[in-house]
Amino acid sequence: MTDHDSQKAAREAAAAFIQSAAEATPEGAGAAAATDTVSAPEATSADMSRDAAAVPGDDRPGNAPAASTVAAAAADGGVAAAAPAPSQSAPSAGEASAATASGPAPAAPIAPEPPLPLASPAVAYGTVDAAKAQGGKRGGGALAVVITLAIIALVATGAVAYLFTSGFFAQEAPTQTQRVALADNRVEAAFNELALEMPDISRFAYVSQDSLIGPKFSDIAIGEPVNLGVSGQTVVQCTATATATYKNKGVEITMPVTLPFEYSETSETWIPGEATCGEQTATPLTPAAAGDIMDNLSAILAAHDATYSEAMAGASVVKTSTDLTTDGGPLTVTLSKQAQTQVDGKTVNEQRTSVVTLNVSWSNNEGWHVSVHNAGQIDYDTEQPADSENKDDEDKDEDDPTADNSPASVDARANTAPDKLGEVYYGDSVSLSGTLRALGSSSALAQGNGHSNGSLSADADGRVQLVLELARPLELSINGTAYRLSYVAVAVAGLDDNGQGLVGRSADVQGPLEESFATSWSPIGIKALEIHVE
Repeated sequence: MTDHDSQKAAREAAAAFIQSAAEATPEGAGAAAATDTVSAPEATSADMSRDAAAVPGDDRPGNAPAASTVAAAAADGGVAAAAPAPSQSAPSAGEASAATASGPAPAAPIAPEPPLPLASPAVAYGTVDAAKAQGGKRGGGALAVVITLAIIALVATGAVAYLFTSGFFAQEAPTQTQRVALADNRVEAAFNELALEMPDISRFAYVSQDSLIGPKFSDIAIGEPVNLGVSGQTVVQCTATATATYKNKGVEITMPVTLPFEYSETSETWIPGEATCGEQTATPLTPAAAGDIMDNLSAILAAHDATYSEAMAGASVVKTSTDLTTDGGPLTVTLSKQAQTQVDGKTVNEQRTSVVTLNVSWSNNEGWHVSVHNAGQIDYDTEQPADSENKDDEDKDEDDPTADNSPASVDARANTAPDKLGEVYYGDSVSLSGTLRALGSSSALAQGNGHSNGSLSADADGRVQLVLELARPLELSINGTAYRLSYVAVAVAGLDDNGQGLVGRSADVQGPLEESFATSWSPIGIKALEIHVE
C-alpha cells in the first residue's frame, strides 16, 4: 500500500470515529457537523492540488483550504496540524498537474454553511486544537431549559401531593356519635306493635265475611341510615319496609307498610315513627259463593235485561252447573216458572223455562263480579185449562181417597208440564221442589220413573233416606240417556232422625247430583245441602 493510500484510510477512519462519538452526545447533529473542523497534519502541495482538482467549480474563497485537508487525522501519530495561514499562496500549475497525474482523489464531504473557521496563524506547527461542534452551545442551552422545566414540574407535583395528604384542602367534617345498629328483631317488634286499621272486606262481593286474621308481617327490609340534619344539628333516620297480610278462609289482603326510625343520641336507641300504608291487593282463596249468587240472581237479571227479568220473575232455579275456581269461570243456571195465562178466554197453565249463563271474574276493589254472558230464549209450554185440571183433581180424590198415603199412588196426570234440565252431569247443583216421602215400594217408584236398575239397591246401600215426590215431572239427560222422573232419591245424612221428621212436608231441596246416591228406581240422587220446608 502506498503512502497516499495509507493517509487516505487514516483520514476516513478518523472521520468515522469522530462522527459516531458526536452522535452519542446530546448535541447530536451539531457534533457530527463539526467533524470537518478537526485540524489535520500539514498537507503537501500535492495533496492540496489533488483536493482542489476533485471539486471542480469550487466557489469558495481562494484562501480557504479544501474540506478534505481539514477533516483528516494524522496516520502516523494522530497529531493534527493547523490549516495553512491566509497568506499562503495557492498551489502552482505544476503541482496541480502532478496531482492530476497521480489519479483522481475521492470526493470529500462538503461542510455545511457557514464556512468552517480557519486555524489561527498564531498556533505553532504540531500543536492540536480541540474539535468544536457547530451549534453545540445552542443545543446545550435547550437541554438546560428542558431540565429546568422538568425539575420545576417535579417540585410542583410534590408540593401539591403534600398539601392533599396533609389535609390542607379537606373540609372539617362534623364529629358523629357512634350509633347502635338498627337490629332486625327491633324492627320486627316495632312492626308487630303497630295498631293498623283492618281492611274493609264488606266491599268484596260473594266473599266470606268472616273476621280477618292479621296483620302478619313479612319481607322486612331495613334501609341505610340517612343524615337529615343541618349544620350543627344531626338528625339520623332509617326507613324499614314490610308487607302486611290479612286473611280469612275466602280472601287474602296484602299491603306494603313503611316505618321510619329516628336515632336518639340521649337514649342511644332507634325510635319508630308513624307508619304509612300503601295500596291493598286482594287475592281470592276460594271460588265465589254460588249460593249467594243465586240469591241475588233476580237483581243480576234485572240489571242485564228488565224485560227478561220480568218474564222470569219468581222463577225457580232447577239446576246449577258451575266450573268456578279461584280464577272465576262460568256459571250456568236453568230457570223454571209456572204461570197462568188466558188463551181463547180460558185460563191455562204456562210453563216457562230458560237457561242463563253467568260469567264470574275477580275485581281487586269489588270482589267477585258477576255479569250475564247469555240469557237464553224463554221456552213456553201450555197445559190444559186450569178449570179442567181442577175438576180432574176433584174426581181423582173422590175415586181414591187414600191417594196421598203413598208416593206410588200419585196420579201423574197432574204433572203434565215438566221441568226441563236438558243435559246434566254428576256434580251439577240442582234445586227441586216437591213433597218429601219415606221410602216405600221400590217397584212403584220404578214404575213412576219408568226406570229400573236391578244391580242397585233401593236405598243405595243405606246412603238414601228420603224420596222427593216432584211437584212437576223432571226431564233430563245424563250420560246420553234421557229420563222423565217423578221421584228423586234424597240423601240427608247428618240429621239426627235421618230426616224422618220432614216426611210429608213440602220442601225445596238443593244440592249436587251424585252418582253414588243412585238407586234401583232413580238414576240420580241429591246430596241435600239445603232443605227449605214450607
